[in-house]
Amino acid sequence: MKVFGINNSYTGCAYVRTMMPFLHNGWKTDIKSLYDNKPQRVGIQHDVATSDIIVFHRPDDQERLQMAVKLKKAGKKIVYDNDDTYNVDDGMTMGKFFKKSAGMLDRFIRYADLITTTTDFLADEYRKLNPNVVVLPNCVDPDDWDKPLRNKGNKVRIGIIGSVANNGDSEHIKDLLKELGNRDDVQLVMFGLQPKKSKLIKKLYRKEYEYWSKINIEWHPVVPIYDYQDKLNSLELDIALIPRKDNYFNRCKSNIKFLECGMLEIPVVAQSFPDGLSPYDKDLKDESLGLLATTENEFRNQLEKLIKDKSLRRQIGKNAKKYVLKNYNIKNNYKKWLYAYNQITKQKD
Repeated sequence: MKVFGINNSYTGCAYVRTMMPFLHNGWKTDIKSLYDNKPQRVGIQHDVATSDIIVFHRPDDQERLQMAVKLKKAGKKIVYDNDDTYNVDDGMTMGKFFKKSAGMLDRFIRYADLITTTTDFLADEYRKLNPNVVVLPNCVDPDDWDKPLRNKGNKVRIGIIGSVANNGDSEHIKDLLKELGNRDDVQLVMFGLQPKKSKLIKKLYRKEYEYWSKINIEWHPVVPIYDYQDKLNSLELDIALIPRKDNYFNRCKSNIKFLECGMLEIPVVAQSFPDGLSPYDKDLKDESLGLLATTENEFRNQLEKLIKDKSLRRQIGKNAKKYVLKNYNIKNNYKKWLYAYNQITKQKD
């Protein structure tokens, strides 16, 4: 069986959802290297023509839908993969930007032979449109992560990473963030948000820039995916804070931030939802792997435990890395993609 991947322009998503599992299965995608800032569609005709299965990650444009229709008529099996959804307008910053593509994604979902995604919650959403859904959780490749760097300063460095900075996820702990920003023994560190290079970015993230400008925080803008792991490591974080607004979008998200922090032995204080169905509730039921919090006071209390106890931080971080490598190492999980795709090659048209 030969498989080929056709990606969205978001290389960071492609790295996790296709490039990593495809590399270990010996398959190709239209992003050949992490240094490619977008898919390379020129010269892929032979690979596409000789493949049995074509996997489309987040195919939100007419061009790829038309491509899928032609390929399916030519006898190819079509797979749709995605790791989030904006079908419900719940005020997310990127929601308005991507809402217009939701209809295209739904059309593709109905058309595909198989849907693959990251979580049970999102899988149930997709099953409303297509019953053939398989959960293939996000994984990590240990070869991509260096030895964790340690903070040698006298302040505890608390990180807020990636999408947590983008969409109002921390509004319910804003007072806590202000308190932390004013403490002499703590340094808040944000690794997220785009640099203000264009009018579109400035407009899209205006509320976020205004929000974070009122908090004393060390800001590091996002970097290309090929530099992501090294940049995160260089921040020498002692703790990672992962608040999430309880909404549709976040209930569809995965635990990827916990996995990344685990690989660098950074203990997390992550969002729990009242019904126990946040992206982090399942993995962090055991407090030896990380701490959960729902309200601002709970976040405050859980953070204080880690701020005061360096040995506890180190032990939780080490436990988290062992857990992530045991359960989410792509080297132990890549065949799940093979098994999922094998099922549709057996289907009759």
